[in-house]
Amino acid sequence: MKQIRLMLLIILVPAFGFCQNCKYEVNEVDKFTGKVTKITKPKKVIATFFTAGSFSIKRTDSDYFFILNYGLSSYKRFDPYKINAGAQLILLLENGEKITLSTNDDIKGIKKTTIGIPPVYSCYLKNVSYPVTKKEIDILLKSKVMSIRFYRTESNGKEDYVDSVIKTNKQEVIQQ
Repeated sequence: MKQIRLMLLIILVPAFGFCQNCKYEVNEVDKFTGKVTKITKPKKVIATFFTAGSFSIKRTDSDYFFILNYGLSSYKRFDPYKINAGAQLILLLENGEKITLSTNDDIKGIKKTTIGIPPVYSCYLKNVSYPVTKKEIDILLKSKVMSIRFYRTESNGKEDYVDSVIKTNKQEVIQQ
């Protein structure tokens, strides 16, 4: 009997610990359509003095999405950026491969000014959704993301991009 309890303890403790790591911001079934929606809590993967970026993963039935939240600040005044439908997110992997994702959404940046000496001007791009295929997920699980590039549009219509290197201690966060 002691051996059975010990065996159950050995099996259940790691399983319980694993389940605790699966934390979702949203985990629901739509009562009208029956669609399952799960969104992981955002994990910060980019952090510099003037930028911050986090990723989460969204699943709606069998469709998967990378969700990017990104904020940038400056002491100089600037108009908010936006992400146009079709804008790319490129992930450069440790093994040299690149994964290019494109958003279906138009996202307008939210502008905020923090009063101070000097004032700080910020723009937040929230919930930018990039569809991910099963093949791309399999590639991501085999190699760590070293850096990202995402394209945005300035208020004058000019397109540019932001490159961010993913710190070593955050590379596994994207895979997980």
